Amino acid sequence: MLKKLKRRIETGALVTALIVPLALCVFAFLSLAGYFAFSETLPPKLAALVTAACGIVLIALILVIARIANAGRGGSSRSTARSDREDLDLGEDFENFLREHADPVLSDWVRNHPDRAAIATLALGIAAGYSDRFRHVLMDLYSRYSESESLRRSQRQR
Repeated sequence: MLKKLKRRIETGALVTALIVPLALCVFAFLSLAGYFAFSETLPPKLAALVTAACGIVLIALILVIARIANAGRGGSSRSTARSDREDLDLGEDFENFLREHADPVLSDWVRNHPDRAAIATLALGIAAGYSDRFRHVLMDLYSRYSESESLRRSQRQR
């Protein structure tokens, strides 16, 4: 599943890298052609103004079409607000869970060095995303730590 997602992202990035410059060139040439077409019948300043107005109308039309397309896919605003609220509650529950189960030394280090913690998290996430072997090592480490931590906590509660 991750490989398929990775391929889709790579393909999307490649298509975007090719389409965006091409679309900008097409828009520039279309604007220039519109200016030359209008300059035959209008003064040059007015031709430039009409060309710019046509570009603004085209951009507004594209934005309206995109908004309509997203509204059709997104569902109602009530369900979106409800899912946002549920995501927020889930995020708070997850944060509380991590706060309760995190190692105090690690929590102090993250609190004292948030920039290093963010960079370390990013590096671990990228490494785990690209390397199956590294992901398995991290999962084994987590499993062992989780088992030892649950055993330690159960002994402490007795």
